Amino acid sequence: MNSERHARQTRIDLQLGKAGWSIGSRQFVEELLIESGGMLAEPGPPAHRVEFADYALLDRLGRPLAIVEAKRSSRDPLEGERQAADYADALREKHGVDPFIFLANGDEIWFWHRRLYPPRKVSAFFTEDDLTRLAHLDKYGQPLTGVMPLPKIIDRAYQIEAVKTIAERIEQAKRRFLMVLATGTGKTRVAVALVELLQRQERIQKVLFLADRRELVKQALGAFKEHLPGVPRAWIESGVIDKDAQIHFATYPGIMAIYQRLSAGYYDLIICDESHRSIYSRYKAILDHFDALQLGLTATPTDFVDHDTFKLFECHDDTPTFYYGYEEAVRDKHLVPYRPVHVARTTFQIEGIKPGELPEEVRQQVIEQGADPDQLSFEGSDLEKKVTNTGTNDAIVREFADHAIKDATGRIAKSILFAVSHRHAMELYKSFNRLYPDLQRQGFAKVIDSQMERAEKTLDDFKNKDFPRVAISVDMLDTGIDVPAIRNLVFAKPVFSKVKFWQMLGRGTRIWTDPATGEKKADFLVIDHWDNFDYFQVNRDGRAAAVSEPLPSRLFRLRLEKLQILAGRSEVESTTHAIGQLRRLVGCLPVENVNVAPHAEEVRQLSGNDQPWHDLSEERVAHLSHTIAPLLRFSISGSYAELQFENQTEQLALANLRADAGEIEKHRERITENLALLPTSIPEIRPHLDALAA
Repeated sequence: MNSERHARQTRIDLQLGKAGWSIGSRQFVEELLIESGGMLAEPGPPAHRVEFADYALLDRLGRPLAIVEAKRSSRDPLEGERQAADYADALREKHGVDPFIFLANGDEIWFWHRRLYPPRKVSAFFTEDDLTRLAHLDKYGQPLTGVMPLPKIIDRAYQIEAVKTIAERIEQAKRRFLMVLATGTGKTRVAVALVELLQRQERIQKVLFLADRRELVKQALGAFKEHLPGVPRAWIESGVIDKDAQIHFATYPGIMAIYQRLSAGYYDLIICDESHRSIYSRYKAILDHFDALQLGLTATPTDFVDHDTFKLFECHDDTPTFYYGYEEAVRDKHLVPYRPVHVARTTFQIEGIKPGELPEEVRQQVIEQGADPDQLSFEGSDLEKKVTNTGTNDAIVREFADHAIKDATGRIAKSILFAVSHRHAMELYKSFNRLYPDLQRQGFAKVIDSQMERAEKTLDDFKNKDFPRVAISVDMLDTGIDVPAIRNLVFAKPVFSKVKFWQMLGRGTRIWTDPATGEKKADFLVIDHWDNFDYFQVNRDGRAAAVSEPLPSRLFRLRLEKLQILAGRSEVESTTHAIGQLRRLVGCLPVENVNVAPHAEEVRQLSGNDQPWHDLSEERVAHLSHTIAPLLRFSISGSYAELQFENQTEQLALANLRADAGEIEKHRERITENLALLPTSIPEIRPHLDALAA
C-alpha cells in the first residue's frame, strides 16, 4: 500500500511522536478543518466547501504553531507546497499568526519558515518548545542590516567586517558560513560578538559552540564568560545537559555521544571551531541532525582548506564567507612574522617518510577505519623507534639552545618543541636534564602531553608563570593554545597535515609585550628538523614574505593599466574590449554588501556604460585604483584558479604592450607550465590538444 493514509499511520505519526506530539492530545490535531473562505470551521457540518490540513501543531493556548502537509512516500513532499501555503494563509487570517509549515512523505521532512527562508530539508519534526521559541524570534526579531557589533568585544576593522559579512549573509537567507581568520586574530571573540549581535536583535537564542579538545572548549567558555557575563552558559560533559543554559559548549566527541537526545530544532546557531577534515568525515552527523545556522571557524589558509569543508559550509568555488589571513594580519601589525626559518643541521633521514606525505592508499585505509589521517599517532611505529634511538636528541637540544631567541636577561624565551611521540618527548626532556642541569633545577623544560600526570596544571604554569620556559609537546600544544609570549618553535617531527602545520606555526604569531622591559615582540623563530616548510612550499624567508593582494583587485589594476596604454595609442577596438573587461569585472560587485553599498551608484555607472572609462586623468585613475580596486575583494568574479590564470594572461599582455622581452618570456613560461598541467582526458580540453601541444 502506498497511500497518504498509510504513510501517515506507519511513518509520519511515529516521527511526530518522537518529537513529543502525541496523537489525540489537545495540541496535536489530525485533519484540521479549514473553510474555503479562510476561516476555521465551527463544529457541525460546514455551510460550504472546506479543506483539511493533515495535521496542526498547537501551542498551549490552542493557537497553531505549525501545520503538516503529508504525501504518500512515492510523491515528493514539496509537491504540497502551495496547498500548505493556502492553509497557512487561512490560519493567519483567523489567528493573526503565521504558522510554520512541514512537508512530509514518511521518508523526508521539509521545514518552511516562510518569512525568512525557502523550504529546507530537516532530520526530524521540531518539538513544541522549538516551535514556540522560533515563533517568538519570528515575532520579535529585528533586521541585521546596519547593526554594529559591540566595540567592547571587538574593535579591529577586519573583526567588525567579519561580523557584518555574516550578518549580511543571514539577511540574504544564507544559513551556512565559513570564516577563515589567522591564528591569533581573535576567532573566538568574533564569534562572541556575532552571538551578542544576533541575540540583541532577537534572531537567535540557543547556541552550541564545538571544539575538538577540552582546552579549546575551556578557552571559549572563558571568552564568552568575559564578554557575555549575563548569558547563561554550560559545558556539556559526561552526558549532562543543562537545558536552562542559552549557550552550550562541548567537544565534538562529547556532543556526538548525546546529540540524539536533543531535538532537531534545539539550537539556533552552531559554531564549529577549527573546522577541517575531521568534521566532515567524523562529525557531520551532528550538523545533519540539527537545523541551525552553522558557522565554521578555522585559521587554515584558504589554499589548504579541504574541499569537503567548503562543501559542508556551502562555500561555492572553494571561497570562504570571510577571509583574513596571516600575511594580512602581519601587514596590519595584528600578528608578528617569523624570522627566516632555521633549517636544522640535525636532520632526520628515515627511509620512506617525508614531511607532509602519506601514501594515498594508506590515507584511504585510515579513513575507511573511521580515523582522521591528519591525527596520526607515531606511538610504537618504526619512525618513533628510529627517532628515539638515533642519538640525535642531545644535538636537537644543543642546536635549540644555541639559536633560540633570548629575552633581555639572556634566558631562552618561551618555546615549544614539537616531538614525534611521548617517548621521543621524554628523551628530549632527558637531554635537557643531561646538558643543562643548572636550568632544569628551576624547571626550565617540561613535557606537556596527555600522558603526563596533571598536564593541565603544567600547561597553566607554562602560560602564566616564568617557568617552565620550554614545553616539549606531543599534540597537546599543536593547536589552539594561546601563549603570546612564545618566541621559538622547534619542528622535531614531520607534519602530515597542511592544516595542522599552519595551526602549529600559529603558536608563535601572537603579539606580546614583555611586562618586565616593555619591549614588544617583533617576530619569532622556527627551527625545522624535517624540511616541513620546503615540502609545503611555505616561504622560509619570514619577514621577507610579500603580502598578496586579492586576485580580483590585482586583475582590476592590471586591466586598468592596460586600458591606459591602449587609450594612449588610440587603438579603438582594443580599448573598447578592455573597457568591456573592466565593466564586467565591476559588474560582479554585490552592491548590497555593506562595504560596497556606499559606492553603489558609482559601481552602477562603471558597469553600466563605457563613458566613465574614457576619463583617464591622473586623478581619476588614482581614484579607481585606490577606491574601487580594493572593493573587488568582495566580488563574485570567479574561482581562485580562473582569477590566477587571468592575472597571468594580463601580465603577459602588459609585457607585450611594453615590449619587455624578459617579462614576456617569464610570463609565457609560467602560463605554458600551467597549461601543461591540464588533464587531457577532460572533454572540454580535447578539442584544444593541438593548440596546447604547440
